[in-house]
Amino acid sequence: MRKPKIRELKEAIISLVSRPYTAKFPAEAHVPFERFRGKPQFNPEKCVGCGACAIVCPAEAIKVEDIINKEGSKRILTHYSGICIFCGQCEANCIADKSGIKLTKEFDIAYFKQEEDCHCVEHELLVCSGCGKLIGAKKHLIWTIKKIGHLSFAQGTLLNINQEILEVKSEIDRKEVKKPLNRTDFFKIVCPQCRRESLLIDESIKS
Repeated sequence: MRKPKIRELKEAIISLVSRPYTAKFPAEAHVPFERFRGKPQFNPEKCVGCGACAIVCPAEAIKVEDIINKEGSKRILTHYSGICIFCGQCEANCIADKSGIKLTKEFDIAYFKQEEDCHCVEHELLVCSGCGKLIGAKKHLIWTIKKIGHLSFAQGTLLNINQEILEVKSEIDRKEVKKPLNRTDFFKIVCPQCRRESLLIDESIKS
């Protein structure tokens, strides 16, 4: 048997009297470094419900569900941690100043049921009062108004939202659009197709 080298003996003696290189987790909580990519978390106050995070997610860990019915229309964005690869694309491509969804330092995640493995955020949806088609998340449209400023007054749907923000009451009933469409329906919550129809009908009446 070969005798151990002096260097190896030295390292063995040092290891006996020194602290271990590994952390004491789970006995002691581990503090990740500053740019650690942990579990993504939605911020309900900052998220605008655009769905960009779901589009860029390579693992398809974020699902977007639009529920449209008479009781109320809403969009539900759900993040599944068990599918997520913590790449950070959702935060990097978030239009709300990268704060609608952010990577946390949470890494020690374990669940018994898949239902516990997700968290979600809900947003109010606007639908066309003429045909019932989806227009978009109301919070997303408000975000658009803040971005384009006074130019938003030139668009019918954004004009309606501006009136709500400014608490300006309109004499036009926006809840129901009765066929055939007319010029006033342009100022209701209607989709581009119904708005086009209202303009065409109005022009044909004039001619």
